[in-house]
Amino acid sequence: MRFCQPFFCEGVKRYAQKEVLRPFHLTFSEFEIQSIIDRKADPLFMKCIPDGSVTILFIKSTGTCKVELIGTPLSAKALIVYPDALYFGVRLEPGMIFPYSRISGARISSRDITDTEIFLPVLSADMQELSEKLFAAPSFEERIKVFNTYISLFDREQLVATETLYDMLSRIYSANGNIEISSLANTVCYSERQFSRIFSESLGYSPKTFARIVRFQHVLFQMLMKRNTSISNMIANLNYSDQAHFQREFKEFTTLTPRQFVQFAKKNTARERCHSCTGRCGACHE
Repeated sequence: MRFCQPFFCEGVKRYAQKEVLRPFHLTFSEFEIQSIIDRKADPLFMKCIPDGSVTILFIKSTGTCKVELIGTPLSAKALIVYPDALYFGVRLEPGMIFPYSRISGARISSRDITDTEIFLPVLSADMQELSEKLFAAPSFEERIKVFNTYISLFDREQLVATETLYDMLSRIYSANGNIEISSLANTVCYSERQFSRIFSESLGYSPKTFARIVRFQHVLFQMLMKRNTSISNMIANLNYSDQAHFQREFKEFTTLTPRQFVQFAKKNTARERCHSCTGRCGACHE
């Protein structure tokens, strides 16, 4: 699956990203925050957009370890960050469900995380030990190894949605979000209402919401990677009612108009901060 967070590398000291497929499909990132944060000078700084994913951020700030859970936002939002801090991020593939109770000892559901940030300054002994190991590691690559060693202790069934739901996620993605949820429900012999309830309880958002996010992310990727593609053609192929509908949803999800986003992408390419799947800036994973 391909999902972009093109603004995560804006205004940070450095940014590194790596995608891994085993033992689980995860996208790792690492960045440092400046001592002084000026959002007026850079309004896109740490702007998070809808991507259907949960991100776990491990934070080293003032000598202590903290953990933050970021559920997929339902519209663009600026993340709260600590100044002068080191961040190590783990973005879960949509449909992957981390055992959040292992982090804080409290019961946290997928619904609790969606469209919000949850800071967990008090960690369980298990997560405190993991955080200390991560930040004791000498490099980004070594931190990835530490986390993968930890997560390898879990069975796949503990970390991913049911096979049926995962199949539905894949079908929505394969259709670029342009799919009728009622037809998906019929595929698994549920009513649309039952299917939506089960989907929402498992993943924290509705299948219609995920379809909207996938459709938007598909357009975003086309704009980033295939700049000669006609936006009007994309709108027609992806079932946006008209250009005004597309413009409205795009701005809701990014705070930018499509034209402003194209200019942003060009500017960053010119600065050799490529918003592609090269891993140099952390914009995308596939």
